[in-house]
Formats: sequence, structure tokens, C-alpha cells
Amino acid sequence: MADMVARTLRITSPPDTVDTVHSALESVWAVVPDVHPTDRMSVETAVIELTANVIQYANRGNSVSFALTIVVYDDRIEATLSDGGEVDDVGLHDRGMPEPMAEHGRGIPMIQALVDSVEHRRVEGFNHWTLVRAREASRDVLTPARGLPSVSISGVIDEMARQRALEELAILDTAPEERFDRVTRLAQQLFGVTGSAINLIDRDRQWSKSMVGPFGTEVPRENSACAVTIESDDTLVVADLTAAPGFELIAIPGEFEFYAGHPLYAPGGERIGSFCVYDAKPRHFSEKEAAMLRDLAAWVQQELSVSQELSRAAEVQQGLLPQQLLSMPGWDIAGMCLPARAVGGDFFDWYPVGEGAAFTLADTMGKGIGAAIIAATVRAVLRSAARFGDVAGAVDAAAASLTGDLDSTGLFVTLFHGRLDMDSGELTFVDAGHGLTFIARADGTVERLKSTSPPLGIDIETEWIPQTVTIEPGDALISVSDGVLDLYDGVPEALESVTTLTLLADSAAEIVDAMRARARGVAPDDVTVLVVRRDV
Repeated sequence: MADMVARTLRITSPPDTVDTVHSALESVWAVVPDVHPTDRMSVETAVIELTANVIQYANRGNSVSFALTIVVYDDRIEATLSDGGEVDDVGLHDRGMPEPMAEHGRGIPMIQALVDSVEHRRVEGFNHWTLVRAREASRDVLTPARGLPSVSISGVIDEMARQRALEELAILDTAPEERFDRVTRLAQQLFGVTGSAINLIDRDRQWSKSMVGPFGTEVPRENSACAVTIESDDTLVVADLTAAPGFELIAIPGEFEFYAGHPLYAPGGERIGSFCVYDAKPRHFSEKEAAMLRDLAAWVQQELSVSQELSRAAEVQQGLLPQQLLSMPGWDIAGMCLPARAVGGDFFDWYPVGEGAAFTLADTMGKGIGAAIIAATVRAVLRSAARFGDVAGAVDAAAASLTGDLDSTGLFVTLFHGRLDMDSGELTFVDAGHGLTFIARADGTVERLKSTSPPLGIDIETEWIPQTVTIEPGDALISVSDGVLDLYDGVPEALESVTTLTLLADSAAEIVDAMRARARGVAPDDVTVLVVRRDV
């Protein structure tokens, strides 16, 4: 059979039921007929039981959507189910079979009895369940990948932790970065080799974050020398790949005959990849050279730690954005913020105030950590001031709080901040140097809201003068950051395109989704959009 067979099914219940999962599993078994009947029955029963529990309990009986992936390897079968439902503490380690007359509580103990490992984790509002069962033919020793040592069931569980740690770094398939590329360039020159790479070992592939040399950025894991490196904490040096046992199928005569690599680690200590050098011909590698390789690997390790911190900062920043819709009958609200880097200086916000809500879109003139800190401060001050003062008072409080920080950093913040009365549609706002907010009227006309004040950080003596406009039934207010302008050929085209999209879309979410699709992967600056529509 093939090295791996995978199937992914997306399910929404209702209308889907466990019968949908039965059909999907049948399609998997049809492709891998050599799966032992015991494995088939055990995995199928466990997956069906898990699916039934998710459908019944994940959203307390309400509609729930989830993705189910079944992967059949030579040595094991893995099932992963991810759902967006709300669950209480699962308590996998404390579960036992309930009393015979109990009405509930048998599901998880049954699943645990049918497979070798059950894991549950909740990340960013999603539940991720992973079931692993070793195949009957390899219960004693699992069939190793080509050139790799054999793995036991505990090794499979360790691989799950390693894979999770790699994914949590959020570095796979990201764009090249100079901070990594300079290390691989230096290594190639320092050792006089064909190439150097920072390789990360994914589930079934080796992916290169940085590569100097003739090879591509991705190869199958079974053909990876770095996949062998992560089996221990030692530096791996193979002077002649063509003659080393277990590496004959990895070597490429005349292109890849020497290898030296040192493991790279996730913050939890899991080995996730290798920093390596390689050459087209066999060669000697001294202990001094091995020590230099370890020093360069430590440099890469430091950069990976920075990536982890940035990833955590990004999670925190995204967590500060509104996570729930406002309860405003007759209104449709949506927003999004896509930082150009891990974190950015834009944000949007909304929260209830009186008989309506406050809305904010801010853009710090800068990128990265510094801009993100300023943006978070603006958000916090505006939210705090909103309880006590009017719109102008809230903006004045934010400006006063940031004066010292903005002066010392040389940054400034453009801002649209307003309060909406949900019954009348009256919006009172201050536009502090932003000028990228407009109202698309139901009759097809567009009203661009004027900015009458400078950005925060320009003039401490500024008097913030509020303006008032009414959002009528069928109208939509759209505020964007200047990163949106970079997605088009100039300001007029950008505003015209966004306006047309607003008039044609059926919902605020549709506008936001269209802007997200246009910006993803191509935006040079932070892209933020806020849409407030009033139903007809």
C-alpha cells in the first residue's frame, strides 16, 4: 500500500449525522483493504462514538460544524476531529467506566479502551481531538520509515506532542526572512559546502524555512536526513551518505553525499527540525567544525524563540479584537484586522454604550511590536473613557495618555471613533486625521466623512470637535485603514472598489470576507476594515 492514505470530511449537524461519518470511513477502508479487521472495527467504533458525543454535547445540542481527518499509515491509524463547540473540562485522565445503571459517561472510557491514545486540546476557541491506534501487524515494533529507527507506541505519542509544538510555532509555510537567511548564507561560506538549510520536520515532509543551495524547500520526510537528526539531541555527521547504513536511499550521488545537522527545539523541548550543512561529495568534518555548527544552530534557535514570542503576541493582539457580535436588532456589524507582520498597529473595536454602541478604527503609523503596544494603549484608554465622557472626551483622554509615548517614539495615530444610537441611527464621531470612513447610502450615493482634527500625537493642544451623521435604513458605514489603499492602484480606485463591494454585498460579513481574500498574502501594510450596516 501507499505510505499514507488520508481523507478529510467537513460535517455540519444537522443535517449531517453519524451515518455521514460511516460513509466516509467506508471510503477509507476501500482504499486500504489490508487494514486488520480488529483495527477497522476499533477505529470505526471510537470515531463514531466521538462524533456522536460532539454532535450531542459540543454545542449543548445546537448545530455544530467540525472537520474529521482519518490518516492511515503503515504502522498506525490517526483520527483528528476539530470542532468549534463549547465544552467543559474533559478530564481524560480521570475518566473511568461509570456504574452499570448510569445514563451517561461511557463514551470517553469506551474510546480510550478502543485506541492507544486519546488527546484533547482547546486552541483559539476550537476543540481538537486526536485518536491513535497502532495497527495489529505492527503492535510489537512499528514499521520504520525508510532509514529511520523503529518507534514504539510511546514514540507515536511523542510524535503527536512534537507535531503540536511545531504547529504552535506558526512558522510552517511562512515567507523567507532575512534573519534566518543570513545564518544559512554564513554557514555555506564558513564551511565551504554546497548548501545549508534550516529544515523543519512536518508530519510527512521536510520543509525549509531557509535554504542556500540547489534543492527545493520541500521533500518527503522519508527522504530527509534531518528527520534522522531529530531522533536524538546529538549533532549528526554522516561523512559519506552513500556508504552509511540506512542512508543509501537518502543520498544523491554527485549532489548530496555529505551531511551534518544539529537539532532545533520548540520551547517545550520537542525536537522540531535541524540546522544543517551538506555537500556534493564526502568530506571530513572536524570537532571544531561541529562546535561551530552547534553555535550557528543556537543562533537559529534564538530566532525561533523570537518567532514563538511574536506568535504569542499575535494571539494576544487578535484576542483583544471584538470576539462577539453586539446585540443590536436591525444592525449588521463585522470587522477584520490582518497585520502585515506577526503583530501590527491597527485595530478595530466595538462595545455597547447606552442605547447603542461605540465603534473605533485606529491606525498607528508604524508596524511591529512598538506600533502594537501603542494601539493596545489607545484601545484601553478609549474603552475606559467611554463610560464617563462623550466622544470628544474619550479621544482627548487617549491623546493625553499617549503624549509622552508618542513623542518619544516619533509615532502618531490616526483614529475614527464614534457612538451610534441604534434607534435613531445618529452617529456622533471624531475623525483624528484618518479620513478613510464613508457611508454608502441605500440610493447608491457615497458620503465620505471628513477629518477635522489631526492625528493623536501631532498637537497636544488640539480641540477635538465631534461631528454628527445619520445612518438611514439600507445605509452602511465603512471605515478602513490605509493598508487597504495599497491593495488598489491609488486612492480613488480603492474607495470606488470598496464602495461598489459595499453596495453589492448582502451582509457586513460578506464585505469583510471579500477584503480579507484580496489582502491575504499580498498586503504590504496592516489591513483593517470595520463595517456597520443598518437593515432596510
